[in-house]
Amino acid sequence: MNTARLSTLVIVLAGLASAQQRAPATVAAVIDVKGVIQRVQISPGQGMPYLEVKRDNQSTKVFLGSMRYLIEQDFNPKVGEQVFVHGYKMGNDVIAASVTMVATGRTLKLRDENGWPLWRGGAGRGRPLP
Repeated sequence: MNTARLSTLVIVLAGLASAQQRAPATVAAVIDVKGVIQRVQISPGQGMPYLEVKRDNQSTKVFLGSMRYLIEQDFNPKVGEQVFVHGYKMGNDVIAASVTMVATGRTLKLRDENGWPLWRGGAGRGRPLP
C-alpha cells in the first residue's frame, strides 16, 4: 500500500471517530471475508498491520489495528492459514472487527459491536476495570 493511500485511510478513520463521534460500523458496510492468508504485514514501523487474504481469485487487504494490541493478544498469523474475517468495507479493503483462525478456532476481537477499537483503552473499552 502506498503512503498516500494509507494516509487517506487513517484520515478517514480519524475523521469518522473524532469529528462525528460515531464508530465506523455506523457509516461503513459490514462484510465477511473467508480465505487464505497470502501475505502478513505485521512489523513495527511498517505502517498499519494488515493481512492479504485471497478469496475467489482476488486478494483483499484486511487492516488489523494497533501493533501493541496485536502483540498483547499474541496474534501471530502465518501465510497459508485459512481465516474468517468480520469487518467493515472501506473501498477495496476491509477494516477487521474480528479475525478467526479457522484451523484453531481462535478469534481475535479487534473492535466492539459498534465498531470502536478495543485498543482505545479505558474501562469497558478493551481494558479491564481496576
